[in-house]
Amino acid sequence: MLSRRLLENPTGNYRRWLLLLVFILAVTPVMQGSQKPTLEGVGNQVYCLCGCVTTLNHCPHLPSECASRGELETVILKDISQGKDDKAILADLRGRYGVRVLASPPAMGFDLAVWILPGIGLVIGLIIVLVIVRRWRRKPAPSQSAGVAVDAEVMTAVEEEMSRIES
Repeated sequence: MLSRRLLENPTGNYRRWLLLLVFILAVTPVMQGSQKPTLEGVGNQVYCLCGCVTTLNHCPHLPSECASRGELETVILKDISQGKDDKAILADLRGRYGVRVLASPPAMGFDLAVWILPGIGLVIGLIIVLVIVRRWRRKPAPSQSAGVAVDAEVMTAVEEEMSRIES
């Protein structure tokens, strides 16, 4: 049941909801940007370069055993103390060590293929499965061999051969 107010002024409520939505969308980036980066937050976004193929925070080596872990942590802590945000710290690390230090490649250039190809492969695979299933579900065409007449001479030759085999 619609309220009387909504019937009298239907656009008023929509405007309020629209203003609330715009306010929430405007405030959300400000709230996200106010968080100070941490070693743990940045460490989850970069790989350790010692060869263990894990993020910096999950490197199985002790900091005293892993020179690259200590070096990366020092660089990250220095950048945090300089007041840089996550993006600036990651850009600094990418500038020093290359894209290989990033746990997820940037969505630009050739690295964009890493983000697009799995989705394309999934769609193509789904299409192939659908085509195969539809072919399986089709009813087979009626067999034409039941209505085909056999030549009398061939039938006589077959019967003679069968009688020789049986005896």
